Amino acid sequence: MRLSYNWTVNSSPQSFELAFVKGGTYTFGETSNTKQIEVQDFFISTTPVSQAFWMHVMGSNPAIRQSMNLPIENVSWDDVVGFVDHINDGPILASIVSQSGVDSGRFRLPTEAEWEYAARGGTNWTDQFRFSGSNDVDSVAWHDRKHGDHTQPIAQKEPNQLGLYDMSGNVWEWCQDVFSREVENIPADGSAYAGAGEQRVLRGGCFHNWAIHCTVGKRYEIEHSYKDGCIGFRLVFVSATRS
Repeated sequence: MRLSYNWTVNSSPQSFELAFVKGGTYTFGETSNTKQIEVQDFFISTTPVSQAFWMHVMGSNPAIRQSMNLPIENVSWDDVVGFVDHINDGPILASIVSQSGVDSGRFRLPTEAEWEYAARGGTNWTDQFRFSGSNDVDSVAWHDRKHGDHTQPIAQKEPNQLGLYDMSGNVWEWCQDVFSREVENIPADGSAYAGAGEQRVLRGGCFHNWAIHCTVGKRYEIEHSYKDGCIGFRLVFVSATRS
């Protein structure tokens, strides 16, 4: 199931799409540092948020490398919270709710557990792909400056099993959680870790990282107010009964 919101920019059609992710229990983490986590159903955007969508919502473009079909970057976790608030207060939310089959809902960043589950392919996580959708990093990820030391247009590499693009490479993606080095602290119900700390979670690697940084299990942290040309995000939509 897909949800979509459509608009135009200078007569050019634009679309923001979300894919349904069926919940389930999976093994979060890598090697011996793992934990069983049960994730509930959610929708996640099929690509990182584009500059076209950011501008449609916010009216300005903070990206360092600018083009409508590139992922938005140079946005902090705090900036993204403001973006999400704008969507949840406007007609985009109403449009998505009307398609979703729920009475009410909201957008937010994915929790770290949701992000990893989606990157692994949801219920197909047992495929055990090292990268999102493949063991061949070049088929699914822009990485290692192979096509320039900058972002690339969204959805040009192969998608993963859920039809999600660029979860490995292109831009790092913010998650909702406060970062904890202890995997045991990750909530077993798939919600965001909300402990003390200024660091937030980044996932997925980016265009200048080595392949090891683009794996589905790589965890990274950075201060919530930090921003640069390597960091973007994607959104999750859930029913209003979910936190």
